[in-house]
Amino acid sequence: MSGLHEFAAVNAPGEVGEGGQVAACTVVVDPAGLTITRADGAATSWPAHEIAAVQRDGYELTLTGAGGASVVLRRFARRTDELETALRRARADAFARLMAPPGNAPLEITEAFGADAGFLYRHDDGLRWVPHAGECWARLYDELDAVRFDAARYTLTLSGPFGTKEVSGLRRLTREVEAEGELRIARARAAFAAELAAVGLPWEDEIGAGRIRRHVPFAPTAEQLAQLEAAEGLICAERTQYWAALRPADAIARLVIGAGPEGGLRLVALCPLASGELYEVVSEADHASFVFARADDAVRAWTEVGFRREPIFVEEGVGEYRALAGLLASLRAARASLRQRVIHDEPAAWWARLK
Repeated sequence: MSGLHEFAAVNAPGEVGEGGQVAACTVVVDPAGLTITRADGAATSWPAHEIAAVQRDGYELTLTGAGGASVVLRRFARRTDELETALRRARADAFARLMAPPGNAPLEITEAFGADAGFLYRHDDGLRWVPHAGECWARLYDELDAVRFDAARYTLTLSGPFGTKEVSGLRRLTREVEAEGELRIARARAAFAAELAAVGLPWEDEIGAGRIRRHVPFAPTAEQLAQLEAAEGLICAERTQYWAALRPADAIARLVIGAGPEGGLRLVALCPLASGELYEVVSEADHASFVFARADDAVRAWTEVGFRREPIFVEEGVGEYRALAGLLASLRAARASLRQRVIHDEPAAWWARLK
């Protein structure tokens, strides 16, 4: 099976059925989404991320929107196949883009066929999956243990601390993705070790053994906490007093070293509270304190929304991310888990409010 690259836009005449009314129309599907222009000139546009589902019955395609509205496209004859592929691809590309960091284009896009059909996006930092129906997910090489090929079921299994995911229907490409995954996991760990060494954290052995890895919470030792405090620029100046308020209280149960919205290293302290778990970003000054019922939900979602703050932390979900939350379990869980947003003021008063 060959990977897909360029988007094949479709412009075709046919009929549209909506609300019991049928009309002749011209349909255009491009990366932005779907535009239906009726014979009377009236036009309707569906952004690609608003296409919740594409179902086919013979030569009819039923599209369901994120809000539940639906239309039926019919009488496209031989072009029905093209139209179905373009609609599924536009939808999948939109969600894959929302799950990847800005500007991180896929190296390869492959459609998987069978019972669990969808599109696999192979990026330089990991794998992202958008099924024709069901939940999306992203797995980054930084956090994975292994990418394994199960020859008996011809299935690719991705495993790590965030759980196990499987992809089938890739056919011969499965072995290629397995080999690439193992290589990229090793490269990701080496790159992480080098980044930490550059700021004064000699944790190569811990990283090589998988005990510390990017994006994954770990329980630090007293020595590691001291090393972090001495590390160059990992705790920003504006957050040193808040870090100092947490340390004597032995509040820091776990740490996460990940990637920030603009790249670089991002340090997050996770601290159990009576009301939940504090998610405290100590490497960035322009970030409030957040309390989640489970901070793990936010940690996981961070890797699946392209390291963007808005989908997780903004009170009202941004439009296209509302659609993504309907298909991305970690984002739904993170938003449902958010309990409190606390502004930084005087450190002692801040900590007293949190406790």
